[in-house]
Amino acid sequence: MAAKGAHITQNSIEARPSIFEVVAADSLNSTFYPALKRIANFLATIKPGTFGHLIRYYDEAYLVFNWVVQSYYLRHRGGSLSEVFYGLTRISTRTQNLDRSGQRWSLLCLVVAPYLYHKLEQRLQQWKDDYENGRPVSQNKLLLTKVVPYLRTYFEGVKLFQYITYLAGIGPTHSPVLRALNLTLTYLAEEEESWTIRDLFGGQVKLATMLSTVMLRTLELSAFFLQFIEWWQNEANMGDLSKLPVPNAPPADFNSEKYKGICPLCLQRWLIPTAISISGYVYCYRCIVTYLQKENKCPVTKYPATVNDLVRIFDDDDDV
Repeated sequence: MAAKGAHITQNSIEARPSIFEVVAADSLNSTFYPALKRIANFLATIKPGTFGHLIRYYDEAYLVFNWVVQSYYLRHRGGSLSEVFYGLTRISTRTQNLDRSGQRWSLLCLVVAPYLYHKLEQRLQQWKDDYENGRPVSQNKLLLTKVVPYLRTYFEGVKLFQYITYLAGIGPTHSPVLRALNLTLTYLAEEEESWTIRDLFGGQVKLATMLSTVMLRTLELSAFFLQFIEWWQNEANMGDLSKLPVPNAPPADFNSEKYKGICPLCLQRWLIPTAISISGYVYCYRCIVTYLQKENKCPVTKYPATVNDLVRIFDDDDDV
C-alpha cells in the first residue's frame, strides 16, 4: 500500500487525519505538474524534433493525463491520487460517502480548475511583458494583472484560516475547496491483495485485474519518485556529488554555417542580436519578434517557440 511506503501510521479508532497528512497530500498533488513538465523539458532537450510539441501543448497533454488518473481514483478509491497515496479518501460531511455529484465536482476542482489557472497565469505574464515592452494592452487586461495577485493572496489567507480551524478541531476540513463542496478527508480502508502469482497462472484471476493492479502500484510509486525529483531540484546546497556532467556541445549543422554572422531572416548583420533558446539561432530583435508573433516557431529549425524564448546577446559589436 502506498501509505505504508510513505511511513504513515494509522489509528483505527481515529478517523480524522492529522494536519501533516492532509497538507502532505496537497503538497504532493501540486508536485505533479512541475515535475512532469521538467521531464518533458528534458525530453524536448535531447529530442527536440520528437518531443518539441510536447512543451508547446504540455498543459493540454497534462489535462488529459490528469483527467484519466484522477477520474479513476475518484471513482474507484474515493480520492485523488495524492490523497490515496497517503491513505486518505473523500467523504461528504452530510452523507459520509462520496456520491457521483461529489466525484464530478472533485474532478472539476482537481483537473479543470488548475488547467484554467495555469492558462490565466500565462496570459497575465504575456500581457505584463507586452506592456513592459511598449506593446498595446487594453485597460481591462492591465486591470486583471493587478487584481489577480490580490485574489491569490486572499485565497492563500483563506487556506491558512482553514488550516488553523482544522488544527484546532473546529473546522471539518482543512481545504476551502473541500469546504465549498461539503467534503472532508478520512482514512482509506485498507485493502489487501486478493490474488497471488500462483493464482494468476492457475487461472483464478483475470489478466486485466492483474495489469490494472500493477499499473496503479507503478503510478503510486511514480508519485513518490516525482516528489523526490522536485525535492532534488529545489535543494540549494546539494554539493558537487549531485552535479551531472556537462554534455558535449551539439555539432554545427549546415544552416549554422550558412547563416554565420547574419540574421537568417533579413540576411544582414545582426541589429540587436537575439537568440531563440530552443534552437540557438541568432536573429535581429525586430525580425524575430515580428516573425514569432505570426508563426510561433523557429524560422530555421521549425521548433515551437514564442517571444518568451528569446534571449538578448551582448557583445562588443552590438548595433543598438
